[in-house]
This record gives sequence, structure tokens and C-alpha cells, in this order.
Amino acid sequence: MASSGGGEVILYTSNRIFGKVTKGIFSNSIMKKFLLASLFAMMAATAAATFLLISVQDTFQTGVNVKTPEINGAPELRLAHALTFKTISQVPEMIDSSAFDGLLAQLNHDYPYLWATAEVDTFGQYTLLIKLKGSSSDAQNYLFISHVDVVPVDQRSLKQWDWGPFDGAVENGYIYGRGSLDDKSSALGALEALESMLKTGWVPENNLYFSLGQDEEIGGSGGARLVAEYCRDKNLFFEAILDEGGVILKGSIPGLRNKTVALIGIAEKGYLSVQVNFNLAGGHSSMPESENAIAKAAEFVTYIQSAKIFHAQFSDPVEDFITHLGPEMSLGMKTIFALRPLTNSIILASYQKSNTGRALTNNTAIATMISAGIKDNVVPANARVVCNTRILPGTTQADIVRAYELAAAKFGGIVTKYQHTSSEATATSSSTSQAFIAIGKSITQTFPEALVSPYLTIGGTDSKNFIGLSKNTYRFLPIALQPDELASIHGTNERISIEGYHNLISFYQRIILAFGALPN
Repeated sequence: MASSGGGEVILYTSNRIFGKVTKGIFSNSIMKKFLLASLFAMMAATAAATFLLISVQDTFQTGVNVKTPEINGAPELRLAHALTFKTISQVPEMIDSSAFDGLLAQLNHDYPYLWATAEVDTFGQYTLLIKLKGSSSDAQNYLFISHVDVVPVDQRSLKQWDWGPFDGAVENGYIYGRGSLDDKSSALGALEALESMLKTGWVPENNLYFSLGQDEEIGGSGGARLVAEYCRDKNLFFEAILDEGGVILKGSIPGLRNKTVALIGIAEKGYLSVQVNFNLAGGHSSMPESENAIAKAAEFVTYIQSAKIFHAQFSDPVEDFITHLGPEMSLGMKTIFALRPLTNSIILASYQKSNTGRALTNNTAIATMISAGIKDNVVPANARVVCNTRILPGTTQADIVRAYELAAAKFGGIVTKYQHTSSEATATSSSTSQAFIAIGKSITQTFPEALVSPYLTIGGTDSKNFIGLSKNTYRFLPIALQPDELASIHGTNERISIEGYHNLISFYQRIILAFGALPN
């Protein structure tokens, strides 16, 4: 009844307006029929578009449960032991050699079948490249990447940890410690999987490589980059690369509040920092000029924070994300996605409501450092602001610098690149390749409730050092995380559940078996 009444008001208003404009050419009855026909046509088009959002999730269902070898003993204790070594990322001259020596000695001891079977090379000081030679005469190459270094722990946070970050505690069903999520669990999980499989006499058909980096958290220049240079020198090309990246989340994606989603990174945002200098006359604080460097720097920071110098947009990975998850969403959300591009502005506006949504659809711009002044009664002649941007695929570093220059010019600022590691956004890998589908199937066999989707990795990984060495690079960490657990990555009380670690190992068993047998 309410809908019918509303329709009459619309028709009545429309008739009055159109009646005046057309001066009686159309009668009320004809106009009503025209508007109703248009309304029904629009509803039919919407329904048809919604129907055409076809699910692709069946692609990742096998109907066959791949049998995996029994995991050896208590892997959680071996991970806990590895967490006791303070393998904190440092420049080579500051690295804690005893910590890395201790960890590598543990790996050698805990995985004897692997060390007896594989070829193991060392790069830098502590980065390993492990090779399992395939049995096939036309074997392809696959690379798994992880890292054993960890970020430091803020000493002020120690009281907030249930157990010390380097105690290697196994309590209440969890393994606590820095690196339990990022990324020793991935590194040791892959080794656990290999050890259990090699004990059965298994031999892969394809060549499998495993790179364990020592300095991913500071860019990988002393570890993964050296491995990548070696691969280029040897003309090693990989059919696919699998690194850390997306995780498995529940209830974190709008329209899928009760669904579990496994996110596989198919591209990685680039990284660039710039510094903006503001040079104005300084002087005595008792007689300040009307403008000064600090004020201009502050105006600039406020501007880039509020004016959004980069516009929201859909990159290829986010388009793929929509293709895979749009059909699984609630009817309302599904309809909105079905009516693209008419609804693109609505979707992008929705993404802007969260920091993760903005990160997925924007070249971010944020001031991270600011400096000025030498004395409390001296107006400085210079103020410096350092800004960081994570770059979307399809945008270049030159585009980013130009945007900062246009913004800084409004306040008299001069832009230069900041002396720090920078990288372009990576190419976007295929979400229909054999390797991607194999990853998806390994996920659904290990986590049956999970939907599989590509997405854009917003942080950095060691895989960026291997650009050009594979046509498909994927980023996925097989751990199901609640929001509070996700927040512990690089944060306080980092931990992984014992069950979650066992599932991680099972996933690696499946994907190693799959990559080991994928045909040309």
C-alpha cells in the first residue's frame, strides 16, 4: 500500500510537469503507461543484471579431498622454539648473528629429511634458497617465498603482552611471539609440510624452490634481492610465485558479514616517499613575519589530509575482487555491483568509509615526518615534511611526484624524492591461471567454508624483488584471523592458534603437492 501510494504521487507530479511542457500532446493515461513501462523496464534490467552476476566459486571446488601426510610430532613446539630467536631486521652491520645462527641451526636439526634431500644455498648472510629437483624431463619451476626476520617490539608495550614476545610460549591453545604471524609461521609451516612429505618418499615432478629471507621487513635488499639476482643470472623463470600476503577473514567485508573470505594478492601497491621543503625568511620570534615555514608546512599537511590529492579509482585487482565476491553478496549489494558503471560512485564512496577501503581504491598520501626549528626563540627559515604514498597499479612514481608538486606549489613547497626504498606497483597476475586455481582449491580443501577472491596487497613483500621472473605472483598467508588477531601483526600480543598453525601446514602440503604436479 505504501509503495502504491508513493507511485501515484510520482505519477501525478510527473504528469503535471510533463503536461505543461508538452502542452497536452500526451494524455494522462498515455503518460502513466509510458512511465510505468519505463519503471518496469528499469526493474527488469536491474533483475537481469543482478542475475548475470554468476558465481565463480565452483572453480575452486574439487569434490576430492587430497590426502596429506601426517604432520610430524608437535610442530607448534618447533615454531615456539624458532620464536625465541631475536631475528630482528637490521642493516647487515647491525644484524644479531647469534640469533640467526641459532635459528638456522634449529632448522637444520628439525628438518633432517629436507636438508638431506634438497640443495641449500645461502645468500647475503642468512637468506636460504632451497631447491627440490623435479623428476619430470620438462619440469617447470615454482617458487615459495617467506622470511624469518621480524620487526622490533616497542618496549613500552611489553606489559600488554600475555607472554614475552621472545619467550616462545605455548599457552591456552596459542603460540605467542613476534613472528608467529609475520612470517616465521609461514616459513616453518612450509618446511614442516616438506619434511612430512619427504619422509613418505614423495618426489615432485616440477622443480620447487623455497626462499627464506633475512630482511624482508626493511626491503629485502640483503636477502631476497640477492636471490632474485641469482635467478636472473641463471635464467630461472617461475611459472608461479607464492609469497605471504592476504589472509582469511570473517565478517570484515561489507555485504559478506557472515562469510569467510580468503584473499589472494594478485598485485602489490608501489612505495614512494617524498620530502617537501618550505623555505621562508626566519628571524627573531619577538618580531615574526606574517608567514613562516612552519605555518606553510602545517597548511600543506592539512591540505593533503583533507583535499585528497588522489582520486578514488578501481584498479584491476579490485575489479577482480568484485567479480569473485559480488555474486556472493546480499541482494542489495549484488544489485549495486550489477548496475556498474552507473553505481561506481556509490561503491567508491562506500570504500572511503574505512582505512582499508581507502587503501584499496586510492593512492594514499600521508605525512609521516615533520621537522623545523633549532631554538625556541628563533623562527626557522626551513620546514620539512616527509610524505609516504602506496601506489595503485596503473599509477607510476612520476604521477605521484607530479601530484605532490601541484599540491606543494599552493604553499610554496619544493618536492624531491626522499632517500628511501621505492618501488613501482607490480603488474597484476591472472586469477584464472592454473596456479591461482590450485591455490584456491588448496584453500577450500583446508578451509571448506571460505570463499576465494583475488585482492590488492597494500603492504610490501619480498616478492617485489622478483619482478620479471614470473608471469604470475600471488600473495597469501593461510591463516584465519579474527579482527583482534589481525591487529596483532607487527603489534602487541602477536599469536597464532595451534589449530590455525596445523591448518597452515595442511594448506602448504596441498599447494606443494599441486605445484609439484601441475602440467605444462
